[in-house]
Amino acid sequence: MRFKTSFIGLLALQFITGMAWGQIGTQPSRIDSLLKFNRGIQSARASYHSAEAESRANGVLPDPMLELTSSISPVQTRNGPIDHQIMLAQKFPLWGKLKRQRAIAEIKRDIAFQTYQNIVVTTVYQSEEIWANYQKLEQSLAILATYSDELESFRKVALTHYSTGQGDTQHPILKLQIEQSLIQSKTNALQSQLDGALHGLQALFDGHLAMPDSTSRDVELPNPGFSEADWLNLANRINPMLQIKRSMEQMALIMTELNQKQNYPDLTAGLSYSIVGPTKLGGAVESGKDAVGVKVGLNMPIWVKRNQARVQAAEINQTASAASTAATWNQIKSTIQSQLQDLVEIEETCALYEDRLIPETKQMVGSAYSAYQTGKISFLDLLDSERMSFNVRMEYENVKASRKIAAAKLYRAVGLVGANGELPNEN
Repeated sequence: MRFKTSFIGLLALQFITGMAWGQIGTQPSRIDSLLKFNRGIQSARASYHSAEAESRANGVLPDPMLELTSSISPVQTRNGPIDHQIMLAQKFPLWGKLKRQRAIAEIKRDIAFQTYQNIVVTTVYQSEEIWANYQKLEQSLAILATYSDELESFRKVALTHYSTGQGDTQHPILKLQIEQSLIQSKTNALQSQLDGALHGLQALFDGHLAMPDSTSRDVELPNPGFSEADWLNLANRINPMLQIKRSMEQMALIMTELNQKQNYPDLTAGLSYSIVGPTKLGGAVESGKDAVGVKVGLNMPIWVKRNQARVQAAEINQTASAASTAATWNQIKSTIQSQLQDLVEIEETCALYEDRLIPETKQMVGSAYSAYQTGKISFLDLLDSERMSFNVRMEYENVKASRKIAAAKLYRAVGLVGANGELPNEN
């Protein structure tokens, strides 16, 4: 029995909600590159193919036994001495043991495939998280560069004022120099983080990432019309970790049945051929008559304590597997609900920045410039306005990155991968 992931429900949900699956997940070329170059994904794929090949070697009859016995001191019979004996025997596991062994091997194969899918989901999330941070760092460095240029222009103005006697003290100049040093320090720190993010991306792609073409597209945000119940239903259908737990639970059930069957005997049947040598009868030598026999046997599983312990261990494992499945589903539900709530709050914060804070800080800086030019505020007041605008822009980049990462976490919790939300197939 196979436990493949079905996408019929996924497509039905797409039709009902009108969700733009082509806008969910990540850019297909980046997914393709991950599937092709990521070492962890390659290893998981190879493990799946290994499990697939191994599954074909289970659930079949054991090898027959061929025996040859040659007598050092031949056993004398009325037909002559038995010089050699050839025996061919085959064991036949009864009570559906082979069927269950084959089912367990197929489930192990499915678990290997679902593990491969889970690694793909996790790796895609890692790439999206690093990419969101990379974009944030790039934008933050650009904001820092602009702010640094503004500070340099302010410093020149302050120097001019001081040299012409319009400025009474060097305090504004010293404060600007300290601010410039702090900005340079922050720039160095962010540049180091940017380099680290790039190295992280290259490690995921095994050095085959082309920047920026293959990573130019952001994580698309979820459609607001897709409800929490829809997300949970989708996760229940396709989440690979949940499928792994369910497969393990099914395997534990079959293992319990198999261990119960192991308490019953198996049949062994075979043929024997005895080569009989010549014999003397009344002084005359006559050729021996070879003999053919039939062998039938049963193994005797009589050690009760061992048999009971084997079944008991399987039953306990079955209970543990069921509990693990329930715990995994609870964790998935909690993560999805948490991420949906985070996305709502982050969206509200983004709207606050976009509708109020960003426009208001721009208006504040423009007003500060006008007030400074007319002498209504000091140079330091103007600098404080610029610093506030800078901090708002930097925080906005953090919020945007948090929104992308929250969306990526949601997709990971559900099990979505690729432009159309599908997991990789078995090829």
